[in-house]
Amino acid sequence: MRLFEERGVVLFDAAMGTSLLAAGQPKGTRSEDMNLTAPETVLTVHLENIKAGSDVVTSNTFGVTQKMVRGETASALDIIEKAVGIARKAADSGQRAAEILIGLGIGPTGAIFGSDKELSYESVLDYFALQAEAGTRAGADFIILETFSDAEEFACAIRGAKESSDLPVMGTMTFNEAGRTYMGASPQDMLMAARSEGLCATGVNCTLDPDAMLPVVSELIGISGDMPIIAQPNAGQPVFAGGKAVYMTTDEAFAAGAEKLIDLGVSGIGGCCGTTPMAISLIRDIIDRRKKT
Repeated sequence: MRLFEERGVVLFDAAMGTSLLAAGQPKGTRSEDMNLTAPETVLTVHLENIKAGSDVVTSNTFGVTQKMVRGETASALDIIEKAVGIARKAADSGQRAAEILIGLGIGPTGAIFGSDKELSYESVLDYFALQAEAGTRAGADFIILETFSDAEEFACAIRGAKESSDLPVMGTMTFNEAGRTYMGASPQDMLMAARSEGLCATGVNCTLDPDAMLPVVSELIGISGDMPIIAQPNAGQPVFAGGKAVYMTTDEAFAAGAEKLIDLGVSGIGGCCGTTPMAISLIRDIIDRRKKT
């Protein structure tokens, strides 16, 4: 994908979900529904990331797959249209408009793949295909599959996206400190799916903070060949205080850990749960400083 060839280390954005919660997302409201109920709040989060230096804005659509599983397909597709439109409005609003790319974020079903007879392979494939088609029509620049744990579902998502869209597709899975996903997949399993289904980039997101993510990213880079690798760590694991999730990794510590991931050779870096635009700004400074040396 030319994105990685032309820009060196691509800077993705920070977490949408936790940013919306910090901005006052009402209790009981899902983050993807905020595209309909509070579009200006979603827009503000995108604008903050762009101001911080992100090269990529990811649409607020991670939970749409689960919405489709619940039978809310029409409203799910409406959300994709609105979400990509909001992201596009943010990207087009400043001096860097020609530089910002919109990624259509697609998450997993949230179910154990293959365990539910009513949730057939064909229906899940269709969920991913419909999202990719809607996001392409709405004006996304590429598709990013995020936070998958099952290698078979990951492959299904790639296949569905590529069947209904000509956009580049990249995808990440989430690993624990033992280097395995919740469903037991290894980096090799992920890479096999990525290569066989034609991803333009793959990598790791969520669950781990930057330092804890180093071993699995190192392993993945060691076997990835010329496949670009993305890392989007969490700001640690949340601690619940006063009924709220508090992420303990500071912006400065996150950026320092992100620099170690850049040293390993990642092609893309960004943030998942608990990360902020300030962390993105600090990483922007790191990337720009390295370009000058």
